[in-house]
Amino acid sequence: MRRVIYISIDDTDEIGYLKSTGMLTEMMAEFIDSNFAPCSFVSRHQLFIDERINYTSHNSSMCFTTHLDENEFVKVIKFVEKLLIDESAPSSEPGFAIAFEDEILNINEFIKFGKRAKCEYITKDEAYSEAAKQNIYLKELKNAGHSIIGTLSGIALRLDGNDGRVKGKTKMPKDEMSVKELLDLGFCDEVLDENFNLVDKKEKIITKSKLKLIVKNFKAVLLVKSDKNGKFIPYDIEELREF
Repeated sequence: MRRVIYISIDDTDEIGYLKSTGMLTEMMAEFIDSNFAPCSFVSRHQLFIDERINYTSHNSSMCFTTHLDENEFVKVIKFVEKLLIDESAPSSEPGFAIAFEDEILNINEFIKFGKRAKCEYITKDEAYSEAAKQNIYLKELKNAGHSIIGTLSGIALRLDGNDGRVKGKTKMPKDEMSVKELLDLGFCDEVLDENFNLVDKKEKIITKSKLKLIVKNFKAVLLVKSDKNGKFIPYDIEELREF
């Protein structure tokens, strides 16, 4: 029987490297989509910036969910580990974490670990200890492997359901669209205003720029605000960095 799975990776690239962590995450999701089950959107989770932490540009990890059975779980581990070893940048320190949601022993405590990783320095030993305590498969795959901290935190923060941005930006077919049109496209799950209230489906959104989503209440959400003319405009990427 297939059950909910969380998968996270971190630190697979370097400045100027052709394949980003996002690209490798997409390759993982495509493998699972093609062979086993559909995957969710990919979320990016911002972590603590500190001189003791190696990172390429933002120090963020990526996570997505799917449904697998026990045999598929093992096959995905083998595929991902080979992919990250073969395709990650030479100087990178890729980490990989995967877990069945119903086998994580204390989700509330685990989420606290993820939130710590956003504001304080955590050691590799602490990460391995937390993974063992929560029954999560965690592995470093190249070089010093310090990214296991961010990798593990990616699952914790995705489990929180209110952290992170959805990977990628999307150009809409029109410069102005109703909320209903956006939802019918399957682009997002909800459209929320600056107070996190649902925007009426009849309301129009200015969609000239590429749109970026956040994770809110476990959903992929477009966050908008009223401009000086009373029209709804999406938050831009700089405004969304706090998520």
